[in-house]
Amino acid sequence: YGDHRDLHLSIRRQRQMCIRDRYYRLEYSSVFSSSNYSNLHSILPDVSPGFKLGFISDFSIYYPFDLRTLLQVSFQEFKVDYLYDDGTVFSDVRPATFLESPILIKYKSKRRKNSRMFIIGGIKPSLEIGAKNKDEAGKDILELRAFDVSLEIGFGADLFFPLFKLSPEIRYSRGLFNMINDNSRNEYNLPIDKIIIHNISFFFTFEGGPK
Repeated sequence: YGDHRDLHLSIRRQRQMCIRDRYYRLEYSSVFSSSNYSNLHSILPDVSPGFKLGFISDFSIYYPFDLRTLLQVSFQEFKVDYLYDDGTVFSDVRPATFLESPILIKYKSKRRKNSRMFIIGGIKPSLEIGAKNKDEAGKDILELRAFDVSLEIGFGADLFFPLFKLSPEIRYSRGLFNMINDNSRNEYNLPIDKIIIHNISFFFTFEGGPK
């Protein structure tokens, strides 16, 4: 599979799939230690797997840098456990769907035979477009913000085959915004002061194919 190094603008469209672990990192508010929550021992977020599918546009402007834009749909599940002193546990399992559009810079090494390494980083805006986070009474539980922006950094390899290129990649991202909405407080999110979303993702990107 060819590897073009033209200095003029070239655009390559690729397909990508991803397996990821996404989790909350939370901080307690002062309300957590108040008498109203004296029977609440802790609130523990759990790591939950997910996956996403998307398309990539690569803009090769100046070797060895590429500008990469993506459009992805991400399917996630969040889990938070409320542990009480009497041993009971209330679990909030929250499936959600996100529309993501990362903007990344890719720095690639020289190609050696049929492989090369790269590092990648940038920002990722994301918008929640579907979620189920209601209790049996139909009341919202965490009522998190729908929009977030994350910083992303990762590394991977381009593996060249006769008809296509395969690029496995590992990427870490950290949200920049506190997802707690102060205008939508309830008994579930009141003990929480801050929630930041973290991701560890494993990507497989495909380019090319039989013509």
